[in-house]
Parts: sequence; structure tokens; C-alpha cells
Amino acid sequence: MPDGVDVYRRLQQHLDRMPVGFPATASGVELRILRRLFTPEEAEVALCLSAVPERPARIARRARGRSREEVQAALSSMAEKRVILAAGRGERRRFSKAPMAIGIYEMQVDRLTKELQQDFEDYAREAFGRAFLAVPTRQMRTVPVNATFVPERRVGRYDDARALLAAAAGPFAVLNCVCRQGKDLLDQPCRQSSDRRVCLTLGPVAGQAIAHGSAQPVPRERALEMLDRAERDGLVVQPSNTRDPAFVCFCCSCCCGVLMMARQLPRPAEYLHSNYQAAVEAEVCAECATCAGRCPMDALRTGDGPTRVDLDRCIGCGLCVSTCSTGALSLRPRPHASAPPRGLAGLYRRITVDRFGVLGTARILGRVLLGRQV
Repeated sequence: MPDGVDVYRRLQQHLDRMPVGFPATASGVELRILRRLFTPEEAEVALCLSAVPERPARIARRARGRSREEVQAALSSMAEKRVILAAGRGERRRFSKAPMAIGIYEMQVDRLTKELQQDFEDYAREAFGRAFLAVPTRQMRTVPVNATFVPERRVGRYDDARALLAAAAGPFAVLNCVCRQGKDLLDQPCRQSSDRRVCLTLGPVAGQAIAHGSAQPVPRERALEMLDRAERDGLVVQPSNTRDPAFVCFCCSCCCGVLMMARQLPRPAEYLHSNYQAAVEAEVCAECATCAGRCPMDALRTGDGPTRVDLDRCIGCGLCVSTCSTGALSLRPRPHASAPPRGLAGLYRRITVDRFGVLGTARILGRVLLGRQV
């Protein structure tokens, strides 16, 4: 790529080659975001990062005209600002580039500014929302807020948040919700909950967040209590789309970027992964319309007879079921329910195949095996 091209444009193109893209826009808002996050010197070093973690020595070999000490300083600065990924300690520390979401944006929790949040929202509307939702394999999945809402109890453990948390080895940690922080900065506070420290991480990711100081360790009992509060406050339970999730988010449609983007679409169910959908026993429905106020996707039709479910909009969260006084509502498995990959590595392999195809993914894996930058 020509050196004369603006370093931030080159960095945008570099990040756009990741499984979750970072597309260009007519307005250039994506460049404003990068300028807020990276100094020009850091951006030049970030161009030398791969999508797989590498040691500083290998990264420094790509940084023409910069000493290893300069590269190491830039890597440490970017890791401290949480605009790249860093794993390990000391001589074993490795660095890689991060996607904008789920990644750089979420790592800005507790350091967001009003200007950065506004840029993120503008970018989501102009281009990033479409890119984020375009890949068939989602980074997150929607699970029932309470698995007992499925009458047949045909619920895999990966779709039962309570069973997941009960069986997880831990540790558990909570951190502030970056989405609600962003909305607070724009004077648009959450309409559903006053809680802010509601993002739950598990296992190694929780351990890293605790070590970094961005998360507070909590006992398993507190993690389970968060499910009860989600049901009470009408929050959608969204873990990472894996059988052993690294995080569980408790989301609202007025703050969560993913739910906000999906809600604006005519068929949100196509863009949010869930194995369930709501069903109504019309003869039992009291026609009270209480359920409609709980639905984050406006999927329930009321006011002209028994409640009806718009399956193009239903994401299977179960929030409508929890306040149905007559038991008319329940969750039923979708016709094509599927199991998620076991861990994050498998998830991103699927996303890579979705975006680049089998041959493109094979080329990427070949470069990784040869130790080349991807």
C-alpha cells in the first residue's frame, strides 16, 4: 500500500480485513474515530499488527525505520489505551489488532468521551451497523431470560443462562456497560434500568479484566442474581455465541448498539441468533397487552383480539412470557435451531468463512501457518 496514503485510511483498510469489517464511509466518520484512538505514530505501528497474537520482535521487523524500543513503546501505549489486544506478561506478552466490535469499542468502557460516543453512533448508522449484522454467524446470541419458559424443556445448556452460570468454573467479574455509559454521555439515560455495572465476564476473560482493573470479581451467587434482575427489568440476555461463553450481556433496546441496530430493521429475527420464538395460545390470552410493553423488538400485535407474534421480529428472549398472567405465552424451538461453536476460536473461524469463503479462509490460515501477517 502506498506510504503517501493517509495513515488512518491505511489503518481503516487494515482493520477492514478482519472477520468483522470496518468499512469506509462517505462522511469519513471512521477516520475521526481512529484519530481519537490512535496517534499517527501508534497508527503506523498498528499497521504492522496481525489478527493473531505475535511477539514484539516479529511485529518490529515489519516496522520499517523504527527501532524495536520504539515499537515496544507504541505497543505498550496502545495496549494501555485498550485499542489493541494484549495477552500474557513480560517476555511472553503478545499483541494483535482488535475488531471495532466486539472489541475496541467495548474496551473503551470507563474512558468514553461524548465526542467518541457520537462518532460511534454516527458510524453505526452510516455503515458499521450493516457490516456488523451482514455476517450470518453472530458474535452474540439471544437466550431465554428464563429457560423454564420452554414447555418441552428442549433447551441445550448453551441456551440456558442459569445452567451455564451454575456450571461455569469461574472466576466471574462485572464491569460497567459501555453502551449505557455512552448514552449517559449523550444525556439519553437507560429507560429500563438504573444499573450500570451489569456486564458479566467469565473464565479467563474475567481473570484478565480483573487483573487490568476494569472489572470487579463477584461470587457465582451474584452472577445468578443478575439473571433475576434482567427478568425483572426487562433486559435481553445475550452471551457470546459459544457453548462456553466468555461474557454475558444484559441488554436493553434503548442503549445496546446491537439491539438498536436490529430494531430498525424490518426482520430483526434474521439478524440476531436465537433458537427460540414466542408462541401464543389464543384461547387463553386475556388481551391485556402487558406483553407488548416488554418486547424489545415490537414483535407483539395487540388491540384486536388475542396477542399475535410477528415471527420476523421475535428474537426469542422470553421477556413477554415472564409477565403473562394467564400463561398464554411460551417459547418454542425455531425450526432450524443450531448449536454454537465451543469457544471463541471456533466462533471467529465460522465468521471468517462467512465473510471470505472457504478458499479465502484457507489462504488466511495458510498465511498464519507460515507466520505471515493477516
